[in-house]
Parts: sequence; C-alpha cells; structure tokens
Amino acid sequence: MKRIVVATYMSLLAGGAFAADADEPVKALMDMAASNAAVEPGPNAVYADYFAPGMLLMYFSDGFVRDFTTALLKQKEGGSQVLIDWDPVIGGQDGCAPKDVTYGKPETKGAVTEVLVGFKRSWCYEGDAETKEEVTQVTYRLVEEGDETGEKRFVIDDIHFANDVPLRVELQELAK
Repeated sequence: MKRIVVATYMSLLAGGAFAADADEPVKALMDMAASNAAVEPGPNAVYADYFAPGMLLMYFSDGFVRDFTTALLKQKEGGSQVLIDWDPVIGGQDGCAPKDVTYGKPETKGAVTEVLVGFKRSWCYEGDAETKEEVTQVTYRLVEEGDETGEKRFVIDDIHFANDVPLRVELQELAK
C-alpha cells in the first residue's frame, strides 16, 4: 500500500513539473513585455527583443522560426524596414506593462499544449474605468521539440489573441 501512495505522489509531482515546463517560455515573453513597456514604439519597437536570434532559438519552434525568417526575408526583398508593426505579446501598438497577469493551466490537445494568459494592458491610460479593467486574453500554442541534447522541451509555436488572426498566419501571409 505504501508503494502505491509513493508512486501516486511521484506521478503527481512529475505531472506538475511537466505543466510548469510548458509555461516557461510564455512567462519569459510576458516578463520581457513587462520590462520593455517603457520603450518608445518605432522601427525598433518593444517587441524587437522577443524575436532576437537567441530568443528565437531558445523559446520558439522550428516552424515558427521558419515562418518568421521567411516573412522577414520577403519583407526585406520588398524594401520594408518593419516586419510586424504591433507588439505581438501585449497585442497592439500601444499598451502598458501587463498588469494582473494570470496563467491558465496548460492544456494538451493532441501534439499542441495551450496556455491561456490574461492581463490588463490599458490600465495606465486616462479614460473610463471599464477600459482600464478590461482583460486581454491570448493563447500561446506550444509544441515539444528536441534540443541539442535530445531532450524534449516546450517551445512557442504560435501566439493567438482572441478574435484575431494567429501570428503564424500573419507571418505566412507576409511571406507571400
């Protein structure tokens, strides 16, 4: 009986560690959004660091990186100096540092694990109280990929704001 209790406890611990790993890349981007919110928008807007080479290699899927770099090259061919003219982590061109951030429990749907994040992004603007208290929701879609050691880890495959086009779809459109 003691072995069953210990085995059950260990499986619960393992399940908790698995879930915590799934939201690690999401929390890294949300932390970056919070620390970069004071930077002025422009050609090198606050979201530029999200897609720095080290970030792409560490936190994003192979498919996302492929779509991102293809879109970037296509935009460069067309003479554009801006790939994405909005912040894909806070969901707009303007926004405050994310406030009252909540993370939903990672949910696995086939090969994809989704993490729902909620936060207030307009709390620092003048205006009505309802707008300031509005919660923005975004779904991060993650997949497991092997790293250089062969160990699997979660990486971001897409970012999807409610009632909006997923980021990868936008990147694929820009690549045409």
